[in-house]
Amino acid sequence: MRVVLMLFFVVGCDIVSWAGNYVAKDITANVFTITPDRKQLHTLGWPNDIINSVVINTGNGLILVDTQNSPANARLIKKGIMEIMNDTTFLYVINTHGHSCHSGGNCVFSQNKIVAQINSHAEMKDYDDLFLGQTVEFLRQKIYYKSFILDTITSEGILSDSIKQAIDLYKYYESDLLNNYKVRYPDLTFEDTLTLRAGSVSAKLIYMGKGHGDADVAVYIPEEKVVCTGNLFHLGAYSQESMPSFYLNRVNEINKWIQSLNYLLDGKNQIDYVISTHGRKPMNRRTLEFVRDYCVAVHEQVKKAKTTKLAIEEVQKTDLFMPVFSQYRDVVNVNKKLEEMHSRNISIIWKYVTD
Repeated sequence: MRVVLMLFFVVGCDIVSWAGNYVAKDITANVFTITPDRKQLHTLGWPNDIINSVVINTGNGLILVDTQNSPANARLIKKGIMEIMNDTTFLYVINTHGHSCHSGGNCVFSQNKIVAQINSHAEMKDYDDLFLGQTVEFLRQKIYYKSFILDTITSEGILSDSIKQAIDLYKYYESDLLNNYKVRYPDLTFEDTLTLRAGSVSAKLIYMGKGHGDADVAVYIPEEKVVCTGNLFHLGAYSQESMPSFYLNRVNEINKWIQSLNYLLDGKNQIDYVISTHGRKPMNRRTLEFVRDYCVAVHEQVKKAKTTKLAIEEVQKTDLFMPVFSQYRDVVNVNKKLEEMHSRNISIIWKYVTD
């Protein structure tokens, strides 16, 4: 599928390649992930542990899923894709939602068609208004103010680290402004589902409902048995990798999640690999089945608790959910981390389920 890179070794069934400042991992013969080296991620845009862009070789050009958090990182992976594939014919560039770490590099693909769910336009505009809509002077004032606060802190720790990250963030958006970077909005949008066909491959886009953002999309490549989930449930971003994490202070459409997961997990759909944008390694169909069944259990138990006036604290315990946890013991382990995530999920979802 690809040319040999500078250095590689085998980890399990994955081929991991390093070249320059990126890491590429084979998923199938025609699908691989590519992400900037960790030091690049922590010095450009939002500080993330990992951002997987996914490349699909259609035999007649490429499909790219997610464009990184900045033009600099998008250029980095674009160069890496050229080194790997000797091709940058991007037939479609898909944003799994509009947050900047998924669409921040869209402008680097100015000659290619950007595809996203219709709500992503507003998400990108929020980002545009918040940072790129500001002036360089405004951002410099932010940097000065944060730097002044940092100077008053006498010891290193979580607070100082947070302020340093904020300063870095403002500096990189200042650089974006100075380089006349503009947000690039999608060319093609859809509401619920959209199928893109290219070469020997079809990409089925499914709107998953609001959760992490307002435009969360899963991308299913049936010919490769691969699903790209963006980060609706932030799967694989935590040590408890398959446990979904719901989102505080955002609308959480649990009914829509269940409906969409049922659609995705239809018996005719073969799924071997599940790739999340911030996940450290691919998961599989069992992960999505667990997430679906866990969401069903959460919805049922919260609704029942509200009907019977059962206290939220009782639903936050894992006891009521042991049937689903036991069924998927190959996917998740009931431990302190899981219990904490479950308790937080219930506290978040409680206000979105009525009796």
